[in-house]
Amino acid sequence: MRNRLFTAIVISLAVLLLAAPAALAAPIAQDAPGEGNLGYLLAGTLLTWAGFFVYAVFLWRKNRDLRREVDDLRRTLGERE
Repeated sequence: MRNRLFTAIVISLAVLLLAAPAALAAPIAQDAPGEGNLGYLLAGTLLTWAGFFVYAVFLWRKNRDLRREVDDLRRTLGERE
């Protein structure tokens, strides 16, 4: 189950990262100088947030595994006494 969730997240992010530049490359009507770079700003922001969420999921999983290990150690030490 964990591997499926992780795989789904990675595939979703890959699709987002591959599709975002193509969608943002569409011609945009320029109203003011410099607005042509807004697509790159959006793409960079999306990449940053995607990286943050991948890292957050990684930390969440690592924390969950460490809590399980600590609980197992407590049970083992409690049985010895």
